[in-house]
Amino acid sequence: MFKSKPLLMLITGLVLALVLWGIVQAMQNGPAPADITTTENNTDTPIKETISGQYTNAPASILSAVQSGLDFTLKGTGVAGAGISLRSETKELVRTKVSGQGNWTLAFTTDAGSSSLVLDLLMVTPDGHQIRSDQSLFVIRNPHSLEVTEDIQIDRKALLLLTAPGTHSRVLQSPYGGLPQRSGFALEAIDYDNSGGVIFSGRSEQSGKVRIYAGENLVGESHVDSQGRWSLIFGNIMPLGEYKISAELVVTDGETIRLTLPFARMRPLFEAENSPKILVEHLDDRIQIGRALFGGGYQYSVIYAPIALVE
Repeated sequence: MFKSKPLLMLITGLVLALVLWGIVQAMQNGPAPADITTTENNTDTPIKETISGQYTNAPASILSAVQSGLDFTLKGTGVAGAGISLRSETKELVRTKVSGQGNWTLAFTTDAGSSSLVLDLLMVTPDGHQIRSDQSLFVIRNPHSLEVTEDIQIDRKALLLLTAPGTHSRVLQSPYGGLPQRSGFALEAIDYDNSGGVIFSGRSEQSGKVRIYAGENLVGESHVDSQGRWSLIFGNIMPLGEYKISAELVVTDGETIRLTLPFARMRPLFEAENSPKILVEHLDDRIQIGRALFGGGYQYSVIYAPIALVE
C-alpha cells in the first residue's frame, strides 16, 4: 500500500495540471468582457476623416488698395491656385484666382451713393475648402463729398482702413491726404473695444523708443521695429470722457518727437440694444468707426487728420 503512494501522487499531479491548463485555455479563448471595446469593433463612434490642408492653408490677405474715382484695385496673397471672392455682407462683388506665386489682383466699382462699405475675403482652396479671412477692408466716404454739381469739384477720396480683431488697423489711404506726423514719426490709428482695451499704432522713419501718455500719465512704451512700424497693446486703460493722447518717440541721440491729439471714446455699442453693424462719426479732424466683429463684440477705430495735432 505504501509502495503505491508515490505513483498515486504523480497521477494526482498530472490530473491537476490538466485541469489548470484547461481553465487557462478557456479564459484566453472566451469572449472579451462587456465593458471593453476595440477601435475596430466600436461602431458607435464614427471615424473622422482628416481634411487635407485644413491646418496648413493660411487665409488670404490684402496688402494694398488703390482708388481712382469710383474704381478700386486690391492686391494681396493667398494659396496658389485658390479662388478669391470679395464680398460685401453676403453679396459677392468680384472674384479672381491666386497665381502660382501666391499673389492676386482684383478690381471693382462702387455705387456713387454708398458712404460706408465693409468688404471681406473668402478663399476657396484647390481641394475645395472655404477659408474666411479675418481681415475686413472699410471703404468710408464723407457723405458730404457725394454731392456733385457742375460748378463744384468734390474730392471723393475715401478712407481705406484694413482691420482685424485683436490687431492694429492699417490706413491704406487717408481722406486727409496724410497722417498726423512730425519728422517722419506718425500716429496711424487708435483701436479699442467696449472694455477700454486699446491698441496704438503708427510708423516711424527713425528707430527709437515709443512712449504713450494719457493726459500726463505714462501708459507704456515699445520700440520701432525693423519695418519702421510701432504698436502698443493695453488692456482696460481707456476711460470714458475726453482727454489728450500723446505718442512720443525717443531716438538714439536723445531727441524727442511728440504727437498730442484729442481723444474721446465712442458710445459703446451692444448687440442687445440692436446697435448697427457699423457706425461712422465724421468730425472736423478725425473719423471714428464702430463695427460689429464676426463672432460677436464690437471694435472701434480712430483715424486723425494732420490738423488734429494740438501742439
